[in-house]
Parts: sequence; structure tokens; C-alpha cells
Amino acid sequence: MHFRVRKNVIQLIRTTYNGNKKRGETAIIGTVPLAKPELTDELRSLLTTEEIEGFEYWRHTQHRKEALQEELAALTLTETLQKATKWFEREGDSQVAHATASEIISSWQALRKTLIKNRLLD
Repeated sequence: MHFRVRKNVIQLIRTTYNGNKKRGETAIIGTVPLAKPELTDELRSLLTTEEIEGFEYWRHTQHRKEALQEELAALTLTETLQKATKWFEREGDSQVAHATASEIISSWQALRKTLIKNRLLD
């Protein structure tokens, strides 16, 4: 079994060997919401114990990876902002700089709101 993230869901995909075709065939067994990746009772009944354990391991690994990426992003944000500043200075008034700046502003505002909410900003 393997797992594929698509938009807002995780697809649970089983591969079985087809002797007539002499190759594997994949079938989507079900989907799980990405926001709340928990197996329903109905989906559990379609999976083997080994597949359930595989999903739980995958989910735990993905959660840990995401948490580490978030921590790394927070701890290196200062360096990234310094490098971005140099890039914007070099780019000047270019079309790419304008488009990038627009994308940054909404993320910047969300970060500022979180910092204020957690009393990390004066």
C-alpha cells in the first residue's frame, strides 16, 4: 500500500499483481481528509492489519516531518529575510519583484497577527 496526497485528501492505494497482465495493478481503496488524517471504521474494514499499521506509521512520519520543517523555517527565517532583502535590492522595480512582494505581504501579515496573538510582538 502507498499513499498519495492530492489537494485536501490522502489517497490509500493498494497494488496487486495481475498474473494475466504480468504486472501490478493499482486501486484507490479510499481517501482520508488531509486536515484530519484518521481512518474511518468503514475504511478500516477494507484494509488489512498490515495496511492499517502502514498508514499509521506514514501518518506519524509525515506529521513529524511537517513539524520539523516548520521549526526549521522559524529558526532560519531571519537568514531567509536577509537574503530576500538582498534579492529585492538587486531586482529593483522588476515585474518579478512586484509579484513576489504581493505574495509575501499576505504571509507576512498572517505571521504578524500570530506573533501579536501570542504576545511575541510589542
